[in-house]
Amino acid sequence: MLPLLLISTLPAFTLLLVAPASYRPWKLVRELGLVALLLARELLSHSASAAAGRKEQQGARKIMPPTPKAKAQAPPALAAADEDALPLLDLPELALDRVLEELSPASLAAMACVCKGLRDRCSMDALWDRHVRGKWGQVLGAAARQEWEAELAARAADATRPRPNRRSGWADSLACAWPFSWIGCRWVKEDTAAAPAAHPAPADTVAAWYRALECGEFWFPAQVYNREDGHVGFLLSCYDAHLRYDRRTDTFTARYPPHGRKPAKEEEGVQWCRVRAAPVSTPAQDLHASGCLDGLHPGDHFEIQWRKNKDFPYGWWYGVVGHLESCNASIGHLCRCHEDDTVMLEFRHYAAGSRWRQTTVSRKDHREKGGETDGFYGGIRKLHTKDEISTWRRFWPVDVLS
Repeated sequence: MLPLLLISTLPAFTLLLVAPASYRPWKLVRELGLVALLLARELLSHSASAAAGRKEQQGARKIMPPTPKAKAQAPPALAAADEDALPLLDLPELALDRVLEELSPASLAAMACVCKGLRDRCSMDALWDRHVRGKWGQVLGAAARQEWEAELAARAADATRPRPNRRSGWADSLACAWPFSWIGCRWVKEDTAAAPAAHPAPADTVAAWYRALECGEFWFPAQVYNREDGHVGFLLSCYDAHLRYDRRTDTFTARYPPHGRKPAKEEEGVQWCRVRAAPVSTPAQDLHASGCLDGLHPGDHFEIQWRKNKDFPYGWWYGVVGHLESCNASIGHLCRCHEDDTVMLEFRHYAAGSRWRQTTVSRKDHREKGGETDGFYGGIRKLHTKDEISTWRRFWPVDVLS
């Protein structure tokens, strides 16, 4: 049978190679040739599986001795506990909500496939808000939500546009009706447990937002510490980027905006510990309004905007407020640095004497300062919490920079 099948499909394969795709009369010929090849593939697959099944049955007959027929047994009666079991939807609303709150996102999505009643309850925003905050809270800010809403509006507008009718061919019609074994296997997910539900939530729900984030379908704005995998030129800095999650590796892909004439860059494998939500709403190209200058004292931790030139976006750089040269820091009660109009800013991961070690800013008339040689310093943000300070200290370089 196999040689005959191969000989019969040879003309079909020849038609696929010879028939030009751009010539309309040959389109039907090419589609018929494709159908013949798919039928041959399917017949070969089924014949191979049938032959393997016959061999297994023959081997089992030779090895296994005949067994006496067992007497038919009546099915066991339902246990008393099963008879008294309460259906899930008959639970009080508070109890049902408490049960659903304990489910993981994958279990909650699977529960939504049971019936329409559970699908509605499992898609409530209150349930998915907890999961969004629990997993994505540290990397999602107000800007991410705004971009998601803008994307939903763009999708809705795109859905209302008229689309050209596409005439389906013979192969398309047959693919919808014939059970080719390879069609379904091609789209099987590697991680079925974390796959989205068969009935995805509507696009305007928090569940849909969670799914878009989890499946990497949405690029959201955030900030990345030590961009470009700890490049020495970006140590102890934090830059704006758009990120996409990869659930296979549990990391992010970061897409940085273009710097001057340099094109946009992408970085893969960004760990969770290097990502944060933007703490302020100031765009990367704008000067941040500093409201903390009057309260800065020596020893306070801060972030300051810096950029190489005015064509570049700002990044946030970590530093510590130092003592002025005129201050006698050895005698603590004589320090009057906090009363002076000038604030000394130190970047102590640079060696003493480095041109990047220190700079000064004015408390009363603070504006962007600097030049093309040393770059431009912008707005300042004081760090108030130990978590923010410890996060920056975690990226402290092993060796002092020159």
